[in-house]
Amino acid sequence: MRSWKRSGVVAPTLADTGAGGKKRKAHVEKFDDDQSIPKSFPGHWTEPDVRGILYAMQGRVCAYCGADISEAGIDVEHFRPKGNVVEDPGHGGYWWLAYELSNYMLSCTICNQRLKKDRFPLLDAAQRVRYPQRHLLAAEPKVLLDPAEEDVESMLALDPAAILNGRIVPNPALAEPAAGRVRQTLDFFRVNRKAPQVRKRRELIKEVQKAVDEGDLQKAKEYAIRYRQHSLVARLTLGEKAPGALPTPAEELHWLIGELASELLQKIEDVESGGGELDEREAKELAWALAAIWKAPPSGTSADVEQFLVERGLAEFVKDYLQKLT
Repeated sequence: MRSWKRSGVVAPTLADTGAGGKKRKAHVEKFDDDQSIPKSFPGHWTEPDVRGILYAMQGRVCAYCGADISEAGIDVEHFRPKGNVVEDPGHGGYWWLAYELSNYMLSCTICNQRLKKDRFPLLDAAQRVRYPQRHLLAAEPKVLLDPAEEDVESMLALDPAAILNGRIVPNPALAEPAAGRVRQTLDFFRVNRKAPQVRKRRELIKEVQKAVDEGDLQKAKEYAIRYRQHSLVARLTLGEKAPGALPTPAEELHWLIGELASELLQKIEDVESGGGELDEREAKELAWALAAIWKAPPSGTSADVEQFLVERGLAEFVKDYLQKLT
């Protein structure tokens, strides 16, 4: 789990004039009219522009367990459940957030479909927010860590008793109730009990240590890029071994743009050589991702992003998507 910034870009699908935005408006108007809570939610959050902006925010990494979602399955996950809350059956869900980018994260299918589902525990159930109290949402005492709103990296550490096992624990300096929230989040998503992911974290720690021991700090730095799988353990390991080699936000963003651009070039080639609908859709997602970074880069300037895309021969292609963003 790594911290990342939410994009200030609006996905056209979720804008007031988009399909998701119109559905959001209809839900609100219906509730205001007769207090009815919507039960049907067309999946507009799966559209390429929405997924692309999420790629721009967090890469291809599960927001919760750190797995590579290009391998583990990609879901657009509603942080606060849209249609039901397991812990409060009478709540009806956070339906007014169904088409809000601020409520989305990318997660692997296991974390979303098997573990989280419609669950959203609170430290105090009596303070669960409903639509009329939506202005109190930020103060809702949630249990699960929010990597887009909280400095989760400062809240996590490697277990000093078993560092090579890749077990993630609360930062020893963390006080209650924050430490309890970390423990509950780790247990909720089985972060230390997903054997394949624990194994990958363990191997990554060894690779970082090896790179540092051999003096290859550039290689060690790349492992710690926040947009790479399980980069938290790489960052924590590197922070202990060679803190001066930790990647800067600019270096992390440059890596992400490079990855997205390389994938897009490959997808364009696939489409041009007769690829099908899936190739076209994936190309659009990548183009939207680069357009979102160009529009509102989390570090550096838009001019830097543009220059990179010009050098890759992608500026004109991505500009068509950029012009549709607000």
